[in-house]
Amino acid sequence: MAANLKNNKQVEALKKGFQDIQTVMQEGNYKLFVKQFVAVLVVFLGFKYCSGQFADKINNYNGQIDAINMQQSSEREYMTNKDLLFELEPRFPDISDKNGWLTSQILGAFKEADLTPQMDGSQTEDASNPTYEAVSLQVSSEMDFTRFAHFLADIENNDEYLKVSDFSITKDTDPEHLGSNKIAMKFNTIFPKEKIAKKLFKDYDKIMAQKRAKPEAKKQAGGK
Repeated sequence: MAANLKNNKQVEALKKGFQDIQTVMQEGNYKLFVKQFVAVLVVFLGFKYCSGQFADKINNYNGQIDAINMQQSSEREYMTNKDLLFELEPRFPDISDKNGWLTSQILGAFKEADLTPQMDGSQTEDASNPTYEAVSLQVSSEMDFTRFAHFLADIENNDEYLKVSDFSITKDTDPEHLGSNKIAMKFNTIFPKEKIAKKLFKDYDKIMAQKRAKPEAKKQAGGK
């Protein structure tokens, strides 16, 4: 319906243009518009005697343009999702590392903050989800509120997927440890059962090499 309306508007515009040229010619200024007159006349006659075929061609061209626009939109969406997958998937640890990855990340975070962790129990695992395995570990330490806030912020801003899903704070009543608290935290991570980017994209190794090279190049440039 929209295409027919568009075609009708084009026909009406051509008819009006033809009528305007006729008026100009009657006024004696036809020499100024000879080329325009011939062009409009040819197109007008084409509409008059071949309107069906011409309209079909226009509809066909409009359909092709719509198809191209849809294809470009699909390509952009595909590339956006591909870039997002390449950005997020490396942040999750490989399933082969599930026995030591979470512990090493926790120890590294506490060492960076100059804090002493205490492991409260063993690592728990949940493999009920078909696409990933969830792992958690209870850890406690002693620190004041300000230090805990900075520590938690560092964990949340970590590039890898390391999350504190729950915590509890118990105030230390010992006068010698005024302002200190015992804080118990539950650390979580997710191990995808399968990394799909390498399976989906043939240029996986090339793209990952480029991503690894960028921070190194930036570091070297900053060092200069």
